[in-house]
Amino acid sequence: MKQDEQLIGNIKEHVRKRFEASDKEFLFVAERVDIRGVKHLKFEARKRPFRFTIDEPPERGGTDEGPNLLAYFIAGAASCLMNQYAVLAIARDVPIDDLAVTARGHFDRVLGGSFKEIIYDLRISSEASRETILDLSREAERMCYAHNTLSKAGVKMVTYLFLNEKEIS
Repeated sequence: MKQDEQLIGNIKEHVRKRFEASDKEFLFVAERVDIRGVKHLKFEARKRPFRFTIDEPPERGGTDEGPNLLAYFIAGAASCLMNQYAVLAIARDVPIDDLAVTARGHFDRVLGGSFKEIIYDLRISSEASRETILDLSREAERMCYAHNTLSKAGVKMVTYLFLNEKEIS
């Protein structure tokens, strides 16, 4: 994957602070997203200058003008994990040519229902060794807020890890 050389120092410093765990102000943060209703089941969310649309498909009463809310939930969890792989690869000088994930969430629709399982098919193209990628995987899961939150809530988290199209875990 192409890297922005100007940002590598920031990434390495961020990873160092996470692992060092001594800067309490750095470690405890909050995220904010503002959402407003637009029409019917369509919503607009804002984060910094970015805007994104949330809607439901017609079979659930929406107008299908954007991805449904659970798609964002699953995409958020998956991209959080992918981000940790990318950050750690940069911080550890592990070459990654390509990184992709397919994420699936299984949930119970009953009242009071919840996600039961999140499954990732995570594909990495790299000249790095199997052991290096497995180490990266373990660290990425430890660093991923979404993965940790879902795991602690009792959601079964499954990652099928592929290195150069061969399943390694």
